[in-house]
Amino acid sequence: MELQKVITPSPRSDLIVEGIQMISGLLLVLFLWVHMLFIASVWLGATSFNALANFMSRYGLVWITVAFLVVVIGSHVGAVVRRIPKQFREQRIVWRHAKLIRHMDTWSWIFQSITGAALLALAIIHVVVVTYGGISAKISSTRVFNHFLIFYIVLLLLAEYHASVGLYRIFVKWGWVSQHRLHRVLGVITVLTVGIGAVSLYVLYTLGAHFA
Repeated sequence: MELQKVITPSPRSDLIVEGIQMISGLLLVLFLWVHMLFIASVWLGATSFNALANFMSRYGLVWITVAFLVVVIGSHVGAVVRRIPKQFREQRIVWRHAKLIRHMDTWSWIFQSITGAALLALAIIHVVVVTYGGISAKISSTRVFNHFLIFYIVLLLLAEYHASVGLYRIFVKWGWVSQHRLHRVLGVITVLTVGIGAVSLYVLYTLGAHFA
């Protein structure tokens, strides 16, 4: 009961906050998958990547995407912060509860909050660099080759972990899919997403070495 009061201090508004967090989270996961497919266009060569980048630039889709991310990420962070304990005493209650019951879902919630803060900082840097640095096969691959390879590896792993845990919590909480089946499905999605991202980074790094 003490933990419940810490996490949900106002039960009346909890449903609204939960809905905002769920919808914004699902939109961000969908964006992550679409974004991974966009980057994977480099598999087909620099020409394909540039054609897609030019299409987005010509119709202002880059700035529309930035505006979308500002609204959705802002809504998601606002909903999450609303439910994260802010006082040290409340944080101690959550930590003590997690160590006491040793439940995986409780620890996943804690780690998701921690990785979420790191992911927010990295995502902001990524959006600023890409928006003002430009998008093209040469620019993006050179960026990966010279400075940002480790940065993007960390961003990829954090984003996929955060997305997988978020999807797991949503589907389990609402009882849409059994936990056993959900673990298998999310495992496959995680392998595919990380695999696509890893191959894309490898191709960009190789291409960057060519331009260097």
